[in-house]
Amino acid sequence: MLRFLRKYSSSTGIKILYGVLAALFVIWGVGAVGGERIDAVAHVHGETITRRDLDRTTANLQRRYEEMFRGQFSAEMARSLNLRGRALDQLIEQALIQHEAGRLGITVSEGELVDAITRLPELQDNGQFNRDRLETYLRYQRDRGEFEDELRRSIVFQRIQSLVEDGVQVTDAEVEDRYRMDHEQVTLAVARIGAAELAKSITASDDDLQRYLSEHEDRYRVPAQVRARYAAYRAQEFTDRVQPTDDEIAAWYDLHKAELFNEQEQVRARHILVKVDAGADDDTKAKARKKAEDLLAKVKAGGDFAALAKKNSDDTASAANGGDVGLFGRGRMTPEFQKAAFALDVGAVSDVVETPFGFHIIKVEEHRPGGLKPLDQVRDQVVDNVKHERALDLARNAAEEDRRKIARGTSFAEAVGAREVTETSPFSAGADVPGVGRVKEFVDAALALREGEVSDLVETHDAVYLLTPFARVEAHAPALADVRERVLADVQRERGEAAAKERGEKLLARAKEIGLDKAAAELGVPVEETDPFDRRTGSIPKLPGATDLKADAFALTTAAPLASKVYAAGGDTIVAALRTRTPADMAGFPAAKDALRESTLQQKRGSVMTAYIDYLKERATREGALEVRPDALGRG
Repeated sequence: MLRFLRKYSSSTGIKILYGVLAALFVIWGVGAVGGERIDAVAHVHGETITRRDLDRTTANLQRRYEEMFRGQFSAEMARSLNLRGRALDQLIEQALIQHEAGRLGITVSEGELVDAITRLPELQDNGQFNRDRLETYLRYQRDRGEFEDELRRSIVFQRIQSLVEDGVQVTDAEVEDRYRMDHEQVTLAVARIGAAELAKSITASDDDLQRYLSEHEDRYRVPAQVRARYAAYRAQEFTDRVQPTDDEIAAWYDLHKAELFNEQEQVRARHILVKVDAGADDDTKAKARKKAEDLLAKVKAGGDFAALAKKNSDDTASAANGGDVGLFGRGRMTPEFQKAAFALDVGAVSDVVETPFGFHIIKVEEHRPGGLKPLDQVRDQVVDNVKHERALDLARNAAEEDRRKIARGTSFAEAVGAREVTETSPFSAGADVPGVGRVKEFVDAALALREGEVSDLVETHDAVYLLTPFARVEAHAPALADVRERVLADVQRERGEAAAKERGEKLLARAKEIGLDKAAAELGVPVEETDPFDRRTGSIPKLPGATDLKADAFALTTAAPLASKVYAAGGDTIVAALRTRTPADMAGFPAAKDALRESTLQQKRGSVMTAYIDYLKERATREGALEVRPDALGRG
């Protein structure tokens, strides 16, 4: 089911389903270590959400972000995202949806459940449901009851979603207004008062620093640290004991072939681009097409395609490589480019192809048909994976046997026998464990256990660990001497930002009297202009970080150009005024209309579903059916 959701995550239903059903993913495995308290954090229409539910959902969300940011995810990012609050929201929304389904009499019969299972793409073989694949899937991955319950919940949600979104429409006027808003542009005049320069002149006594440290103790608090002794049961130690049978090899291949061995059709192509800016007039487009046609004539006359691309293509990224854009599958390029490229034989050259970027000439260098690799072709890879999984099972069994010895009173060192026991250097929550790596379950166990206690099994993709902590140092506030430079830098930064804001407020007040340019000149503050930007722009050109100014900029008018407040950008203070406002060029609207209608419809449907869930929350609260403990987010 998880692979199914990932594979089809671009569909409308699944995009919204992800948000509400994210809490369901916890059943894929967040192992508890030690004795967790199973107390309630919330009640929704009589259903209890336990602290264990919340802990697991929070951990699952964190893993998803860690995977998304590929090792760049930090504890500070976790705090700013409020993962625990998001997890609680998800659990509450899930319970509200299931209660509403019951109130409306929405149920899933056994027949409907069977029908849904037989239509899951993962379980198809040449377009037909394969019962053996289901059994293999359940045997390797899931508990049947959990699998069926999750599928029932997803079906119920989709039915609720259909009821709520039924009848949502988008008018032609709404689509045109959306295009007009998206493409309207403004340019701002901005006076920037730098905080860093002001901060350089700020001094602070030790008393000032100590007071600041006391007031912001949590910012500098040294987290709890611990060391651990551990024994590792690595899969590679047991690999030689594993001899997979043909049936095991075939079963593993059947389970994973759609994910691992089904290659996408791909082509490798070169292209020459004659770029045309969006909204260009007909004369400009005609000249660009003529240039592309002339280049095509040279290619057909025997010209070297790569050399012509290197000299003439406006796609600078590929031009240096003779126009080579590499291998790509369907869905990677614009529809027009893709259609032309996949229709060409190897070595063939297209006619002039128009896309939103301009005019292309395309030459296909390679065509890989894709398709499912047969077992014979990937047998060695499958055998390696089966051996690894079986070896990890043996490692797990060995670790569990030693864990039972410890439970019967044998010491850690005696229980693991000749196996090497490693001692780590100190580590804290969120850190890499020396010799182990970033394994959250390992860290959590070490910090949760008392000295002398032994963890449950901690498993990674290639090893199983048993550990016992020692030399714990509790979290504590540091002495000023240990963090003086950090505290001083923070004091200077904050006071510098406050001074910049104060100067900005004075500048704004004077600008209201005589205009921004004159007021800035009086105070010796330079005024710069941004590049034109529209509502779709990620950040204001030359002014990243001023997100609230970006939203307010489009409310400014030529009659009232000065923004009514100061803005912060990277700690600096900004005073801004409208310089120019350019209405949308509607020439591109006909070509964008259909795609814009679809995106507007999806956005409107999503807003309606969000509003409906908000209504369910408000109603449950009003009826006393939604209760959240005050300390729900304050523990764990």
